Amino acid sequence: MVKKFSAPLERTARLLDLVPYINSHQGISLKELSSVFGVSQSQMVNDLTTLWMCGLPGYTPLELMDLDFETGYVTINNAETLSRPRSINFDEGVALLLGLDLLRSSIESDRIDLIEKIELLSSKISQLIKLPSALSADPIVNLAIAAAITEAVQRQMGLEIAYHSLYRDEVSTRSIFPIELIEADGQRYLSSYCYTAQDFRQFRVDRIQSAKVVSLSRDIPVSRKGSATIKSRIKVLSPSRDLAERFKVSKLEFDSEFVFESFSQQWLERSILASGKGAALLSPPEIRKSISELAQSMLDRYKAG
Repeated sequence: MVKKFSAPLERTARLLDLVPYINSHQGISLKELSSVFGVSQSQMVNDLTTLWMCGLPGYTPLELMDLDFETGYVTINNAETLSRPRSINFDEGVALLLGLDLLRSSIESDRIDLIEKIELLSSKISQLIKLPSALSADPIVNLAIAAAITEAVQRQMGLEIAYHSLYRDEVSTRSIFPIELIEADGQRYLSSYCYTAQDFRQFRVDRIQSAKVVSLSRDIPVSRKGSATIKSRIKVLSPSRDLAERFKVSKLEFDSEFVFESFSQQWLERSILASGKGAALLSPPEIRKSISELAQSMLDRYKAG
């Protein structure tokens, strides 16, 4: 019984094998070709019809495959043109370079032989397309860190992470219980319970510098009712898009006030300072005083310089 191929991958593999085989067996009968590839003649006709629409980029009748099989014998009339090596364009070269860079990042560092071959090939392609600077497709998140996060979430285990906080501009070591990965504003966050802060936190994945799967207690609160939020009142001195985006306020008016809640005093202080003459903190008074001291400290440094 003749074997029939229906799976897309199997048919694709057969189509790729058909071209060089027909090229080296010009004039082969349709019956013999079907027998060699183990399909029915009707299936082979379907395959050859598909190849009829394939060819070189441009895909006009001048570049398409010129197949002849209506007589019952199969021939590729433009086989020499199709087999001639062609140069790659700039976009194709960039795609190849990025693919090679991703491949290099997934290879163990001790496979020097593979890394050297990839670098040699990348160098040749860069020269071919005249690319002056190196391209990198390295993922923002380290692959080992991503693997540790995935394992911890799937196995419901804890993590010990080194995290770079931009609010405090410091790297801290934290013990967390990861709950889920979420995406917001184009960034990936790891929603977790932080044993160090004894509260729920969201950590930007690209700021996690190391991660290790550990066994931790799963005795954590079911809600964040006890979270220590800072409720502040802010006055708008000069409305701007930057101010609206920073404090997530859709409409700002001169001399208006709004209430803002934050989980970080450092973030609130830096945001008010970064707003310059755009906004002023009215409350709480202790943070207002802290901002005043920080501003005075910066002015003193300018004077000393």
